[in-house]
Amino acid sequence: MSARGAALAGLVLVLSLFLAACGDPTVAPAPSTTAASGTTAAGATTAAGASGGNQAVTLALSYIPDVQFAPYYVAQDKGYFTKEGLNVTFQHGTIDNLMALVGQGKIQFALASGDEVLQARAGGIPVRTVATQYQKYPVALASLKGKGLTTPASLKGKTIGIPGQYGSNYIGLKVLLAAAHLTEDDVKVTNIGFTQREAISQGKVDGAMVYSMNEPVQLANAGVAVDVIQVSSVTNLASVGLITSDSVISSNPQLVQKMVRAVQLGIRDTIANPDAAFDSSIKIAPDSKGSDPNLSKLVLKEMVKYMTSDSVKGQPYGYNDPKLWETSAQFLLDNKLLQTKVDSSTAFTNDYIKADQGIYS
Repeated sequence: MSARGAALAGLVLVLSLFLAACGDPTVAPAPSTTAASGTTAAGATTAAGASGGNQAVTLALSYIPDVQFAPYYVAQDKGYFTKEGLNVTFQHGTIDNLMALVGQGKIQFALASGDEVLQARAGGIPVRTVATQYQKYPVALASLKGKGLTTPASLKGKTIGIPGQYGSNYIGLKVLLAAAHLTEDDVKVTNIGFTQREAISQGKVDGAMVYSMNEPVQLANAGVAVDVIQVSSVTNLASVGLITSDSVISSNPQLVQKMVRAVQLGIRDTIANPDAAFDSSIKIAPDSKGSDPNLSKLVLKEMVKYMTSDSVKGQPYGYNDPKLWETSAQFLLDNKLLQTKVDSSTAFTNDYIKADQGIYS
């Protein structure tokens, strides 16, 4: 299937599910969970000692407990959510039709990348980013040193592994190819699932698209020397942030403001003290330490590098950079990864980003 075909098929599916769910009261939100400290069997994490009078809020993280969610664990551990009168439950794990459920307001908040938000809006799903976690697009191409993959142009004729023709890794590859005026026909793209570390170290591919704070750190920790081309150094795009629906924003702006205030402080504290953020993470979500806590701490410290950028210095924590959103919308459209043109300004809002929560230095 072509890139355009894959993108359109996915968007049509998401939109159809969204419309079906809107008209069907039997469609349920994410699995319900019991509010308790720690992680429940259903994959939820809630604040210890949260007041029963606080407003219940679900934040879908769409992945297993992991240190990449440190800002939210910090906000939980330090009581920032509770101080705002919120009893936040983290819903870990894959949730079918997540964007549709958020668009309906059945799940109030979730984490999603900028490309996902733009694609959802192109498909008629009214979601919007209200706070950005990563100010630099955290995707890269990694290869064994000596392979010679050090510039986008060096990809020509090489075998490049990707999880599949979807998501941020695939978009990152398109960015690198476009920078060198190459197309997918100029390289051999092979789907390797999420086995990038093994595929790189065992020489099964010349290079693979990875998350910047994951596989390069894991390989380096194992003594494997790699070259890395950061996508953000070529073209920076809007990345992962806190999203909600237009309906939640219009019907309950106070809730959005409370949530964003707490998340801003979580972002601030994670950047300021990654070691303390790691401690908060494993306290709130013990499984986030992984099988190798020391490696997980290295991943968290690397992650912080992508939470800041020179372009947002002096802006409040969580700031949504309009230029990145405009660039992202145009890039996705030019590369046939959007069903239709999207006004990038409708995909985010800075209305709830306040400087009194701190600014990027």
